[in-house]
Amino acid sequence: MKISIAICTWNRSALLAKCLEHIEACRPPACGELEVVVVNNNCTDDTDRVIEAFSRRLPLRRVFEPRPGVANARNAAVDAVRGDCLLWTDDDVRVDRDWIVEYE
Repeated sequence: MKISIAICTWNRSALLAKCLEHIEACRPPACGELEVVVVNNNCTDDTDRVIEAFSRRLPLRRVFEPRPGVANARNAAVDAVRGDCLLWTDDDVRVDRDWIVEYE
């Protein structure tokens, strides 16, 4: 089973970085397959720089959604993820280190 994590963001790169730090600190799923999809909802800050930095540390992909609004961003995430299980979180959330494994 592959687990996908989706995060939609708009101009909150500092919060996104903290969120991704916490995801990086999570215990890996036993299934071994994980992907993190970050939807850049037409950000004008340094969100892409944060995504690039974490893509070296996490199995992370960037999706760009030019149309404003969380519904558009979430629909883009649903279209992009490849996992059997989709976990949602927001860019301002600090997940617990067991958050991912609790869904297995």
